[in-house]
Amino acid sequence: MTKTFVLNVRNLKTEEDAAKIEQHFMTLPGMEKIEIEMNLSIVSLYYNDAVGSPQKLLEAFDIIGYPVR
Repeated sequence: MTKTFVLNVRNLKTEEDAAKIEQHFMTLPGMEKIEIEMNLSIVSLYYNDAVGSPQKLLEAFDIIGYPVR
């Protein structure tokens, strides 16, 4: 089943930041779709909860250097 995880991401300032986040997350197991709202610094992640989890998604943000609030 698809779940949505919405986060406010610090340091999300440029299109390059958005591209880095999108490229990284689309390689994770269970990731189905990403929506990034640059003006609000919000990232919405749509993932299959049979494979992914919010904890794994939070860890992935730390790995690529984008703290979340």
